[in-house]
Amino acid sequence: MLYSTAMSKGRFKFHSLLHSSSILDKRLDTLLTPIGIKPKQARILNVLNRIGPSSQKVLAEQFDVTSGSMSTMIDRLLAAGLVHREKHPDDKRTDIISLSERGRDILVEVRDVWREIDDLIVEKLGTEKAALFNELTRELKYALGGRVIGHPDHPVQSKGRTKSKPERERKA
Repeated sequence: MLYSTAMSKGRFKFHSLLHSSSILDKRLDTLLTPIGIKPKQARILNVLNRIGPSSQKVLAEQFDVTSGSMSTMIDRLLAAGLVHREKHPDDKRTDIISLSERGRDILVEVRDVWREIDDLIVEKLGTEKAALFNELTRELKYALGGRVIGHPDHPVQSKGRTKSKPERERKA
């Protein structure tokens, strides 16, 4: 049986990718700890910087987390002074999250850490292989349905709800 043979010989090719990802996640977490932020929180700051103020509900949907998980992350970012939370002017049930000035400052440090991780990959693989690795993982991400929040092909937030690119173009 193919499954048994592959399993007994340890030939599941994606395990190396998962293991590498785990190692990089730990390294990223270690490097972000002195800044006082977790990797997913850093991504939220980056997205808010890219797309501007957004509803908490839309952020939860785009990050594919529960509203409770997003609320907890936003509460921690609020406590650290990295974001602001305000009620939507047209819908008082909707919270709008925006990046604070301190959040923008921390994001500069976060991006330095991200560059350090990129440099580590280049150091370990070499420039050509690192570029190929980046290209292949990006291709895999998109093939599996992943998207970049705030990228033109990604749904964006508008008044607390998500609009797809075709919806935005019809409006224009």
